[in-house]
Amino acid sequence: MTTFAPSRLGCCRHLTASRPLTFRSHVGSSACLSVSRQAPAQSRTAQLQPVENRVVLRFSRRGRKKLPFYRLVAVDSRKRRDGRPLEELGWYDPLKKDTNLNAPAIKKWVEVGAKPSDTVESLLKKAMIMD
Repeated sequence: MTTFAPSRLGCCRHLTASRPLTFRSHVGSSACLSVSRQAPAQSRTAQLQPVENRVVLRFSRRGRKKLPFYRLVAVDSRKRRDGRPLEELGWYDPLKKDTNLNAPAIKKWVEVGAKPSDTVESLLKKAMIMD
């Protein structure tokens, strides 16, 4: 069995759950549990799956509580809803049903392969930008 030494950083907060851990307490001492990591059985590169990168057209919420206002943005599909967009393509006010869309830029993104969300697609069909 491996010899355990008390952690220099205090508790075991910097360890990940992906590797198996072995615990051994120090009897009679006030130190916290000591931990050692065992080497992983496989390399990390063998475990990674390929990720599909895709641009999507979606709404980014603005405004305040009970008064929504949305911007139509082109963004990486892995980003959060209000993350930094690649390009802003227009806006939509659901309370006034008012829109301002940059049709040439939207068509360019769709031709390149960007996939609009269901809500954005229905708005673009109403605005006769998409078929």
